[in-house]
Amino acid sequence: MSTRQGLSSRPPPTFRRRVNSQMMRWQARLEAGWADRYVPWIAAALLAIIYFSLAEARAHSLDAGTDLAGAAQGMWLISHGHSPDLTITGSHLLAQHLPIGMYPVAYLTRIFPTIPTLLMLQALGIALGVVPLWAIARNVAGLRVGAAVAISVAYGASPTLNNLNLSDFHPAAIAVAPLLAAALLAFRGNWRAFAIVSLAAVIWSAQLGLVIAGLGVLIILMGARQVGTITIVAGFAWTVLAVLVLEPRYGSTGFIAPGAFKAYGSNAFSIAGGMLVHPHKVVGDLLDAENIRLMVALLAPLLFLPVLAPRYLVPALPLQALYLVADVPVRGNGTNEFGLPLTVFAFVAAIFALNRMGRRSIERVVVDRRVLIALAVGAIGFFCTDALNSPYQRPWKWGREDVADTARHEVADGLAQPISVRASATMLPLLAERPAVYAFGGAPDARAAVASVDRVVLTDQDVQWTDEQWQQFRGGMALQQFVLIYDRDGVKVYTRLSSA
Repeated sequence: MSTRQGLSSRPPPTFRRRVNSQMMRWQARLEAGWADRYVPWIAAALLAIIYFSLAEARAHSLDAGTDLAGAAQGMWLISHGHSPDLTITGSHLLAQHLPIGMYPVAYLTRIFPTIPTLLMLQALGIALGVVPLWAIARNVAGLRVGAAVAISVAYGASPTLNNLNLSDFHPAAIAVAPLLAAALLAFRGNWRAFAIVSLAAVIWSAQLGLVIAGLGVLIILMGARQVGTITIVAGFAWTVLAVLVLEPRYGSTGFIAPGAFKAYGSNAFSIAGGMLVHPHKVVGDLLDAENIRLMVALLAPLLFLPVLAPRYLVPALPLQALYLVADVPVRGNGTNEFGLPLTVFAFVAAIFALNRMGRRSIERVVVDRRVLIALAVGAIGFFCTDALNSPYQRPWKWGREDVADTARHEVADGLAQPISVRASATMLPLLAERPAVYAFGGAPDARAAVASVDRVVLTDQDVQWTDEQWQQFRGGMALQQFVLIYDRDGVKVYTRLSSA
């Protein structure tokens, strides 16, 4: 009797204890093998849907530009049996970074719409990276499900990856998942699959051969010297072959970007010599304020955890160092691919940092829950402040057509493919699938605007001139025998009199 009274008088569990108990039950269920088989793939599918939907909505709102338009023109030219000499960029599709993986994609665009296909491919390349990342966390680093979930949340919320997905189209972005898969296979020692996946990465950008070479250094550090040496030689050789032999056949635009290393020399050998002779300049360029801001922007969403496991950043260092030294606009918000190597391997390093911080139990490494909560909350916070699809940017409103969008689609639909066109940036994706379409330079120069074209299409969103500049341009167009045939809702179309 007294025992029953004692039990009945015990105070009920607190809310915190009930929450902890429920979380422990869920964690025990997720630690079963089924979670590793299904959770990462479900996460990848959700991320792919979100990434693609947002990128497609942004493109539908006509916020895309030259990069997406150039890729779309290349796909149209290849699928119609033409050489992909892009009039939009003034170069061959393979002239910059040798993205040979684009050729099979071109034949897909004969079945599916070009721009949605490109955006879906890019979204899949980024989203599927969560699968090997989860496997590294669980099967290599031995982390529990909570840590793997925190890393996955940080990955999905990464401002750099979200912004890269929304910034037109970059073939290198498709290589995110293959690069992470290559890292996973290297940890497992599955060398045949590692070679195949590494090849699947470098076909999107020859520069990524340097990342594969960096993986070779990591493989040596892990003890597999022969395989690591072969990987270094193969990765470095592919990049050198592409830059010095293959790309020049198509009119190379230079390593990384045109004129990126002009401060060091005019060709590969003089650039290498310039770096060796002037190491102080190399160090100064590396420590430039813009580069430091990039490093902070890439590592801060992960609470700087990657610096606790610097070995796993080694694969990113060769190419990332060249990006930092080059005269290119590196941006921490991820609107170009110049922060991609460090972004990818920062997640790998963060996993092993958590492994070192954790406490090993019988089967897994247990990381303090407060650290994981801080990681997830920090990643979401940086997403809200830095991502282009942050809630503060109201992405749910993207894709809604206004009268200007309707006018631009009307103009694009009314221009037959054989007609040569020069257009301002937001019109280019709509007009890209034709043999001759050129980017408008932006200056009120009528002679340059009408060169080699029969139509000139401008929008008020892209061209913001003074009344005096517009008057100058209209007068110049009249002298060039071009007349205004369409002027509605901020869209203007000029046509050559002989083709009117």
